[in-house]
Amino acid sequence: MSTLTLHVDAERWRHHIAHYVARHQGDLVPVIKGNGYGFGIPTLARESTSFNAQCVACYSADEAAAIRSQFEGDVLLLAPDSRLEEEWVIHTVAPVSKSFGEHKPKRFVIELLSPVKRHGFTLADVATALNEYSNSGRCEGLALHLPIDQKSSAVEWVSAQLSSLDALQIDPVRYQNTIWISHISADDLLSLKKSWPKLRWRVRVGTDLWLGARTSLTATSTVIDRHRISTSERVGYRQAAPGKGWLIVASGGTAQGIGLEVPTSGFKSLIKSLLRLLGWNPSPYSWNGSALPFAEAPHMHNSLLYLKSENPPEVGEEIGLNVRFTTTTFDEVVFE
Repeated sequence: MSTLTLHVDAERWRHHIAHYVARHQGDLVPVIKGNGYGFGIPTLARESTSFNAQCVACYSADEAAAIRSQFEGDVLLLAPDSRLEEEWVIHTVAPVSKSFGEHKPKRFVIELLSPVKRHGFTLADVATALNEYSNSGRCEGLALHLPIDQKSSAVEWVSAQLSSLDALQIDPVRYQNTIWISHISADDLLSLKKSWPKLRWRVRVGTDLWLGARTSLTATSTVIDRHRISTSERVGYRQAAPGKGWLIVASGGTAQGIGLEVPTSGFKSLIKSLLRLLGWNPSPYSWNGSALPFAEAPHMHNSLLYLKSENPPEVGEEIGLNVRFTTTTFDEVVFE
């Protein structure tokens, strides 16, 4: 069977999550979106139920539906959708939220424009947005989506926004004295709580929560087939001749995210481009601690790998896989 597997050291992984949850004292909002950080959305929804999360966050209505099958609390929808109007849904509204028309959401948070500059209301427009949406719904708070790589003090920027709202005479009661925030460090969050003790800080966390205990997670691929090849023997779609050794056919291809990488810029991008001209094509696969290079670019559902050793893995055996969990679709998640 062609299988990509995510092995989870369940005790260590859940110990990390329990510590993270305890530190936030009920105000942690687990983010469950995309491919479920490699675990799958239903798995993370069940885990959120197990530690009594009051609310989780996701991006789309389809993700919310998948979560709801495993989780009975509130769901914060990061991309508002007028087709999903339920008592358990909290919509995130911004100037781009045009789909509601005259029928505004029953529950919502107001997104403020942050240094990310993706979308959000400017401070000058917050009062108007509150008036527009509060006529028929309840504002559950203000939302701040901060940069991951912060070039200045997050505490100073957030405090400046809150001070400006006070200067505009926007009563925090109108937004339930609540701030929903992403990408805030533990120290910065503590500083904000001390500076603004009357506010409730609901922290949206995805990567650090689910993937924070990285050593408890191991990805593997299954060897589908293997062939001994000679020095001049050609293989693959492009008929390359990798050399004498073994051709390993392994599970995992572009359809599962194998071979994808994060875009780079500047000097790093230039170096990568030059290396690729010389044939550089890094492989995430390994066997006995050594990398298994691609014999050619990954296929859609499997990859051809070259092994020079005389001791190849057996068909059906698992080999190492070093991938980004947020871009990889695993066939199986095994809690051990």
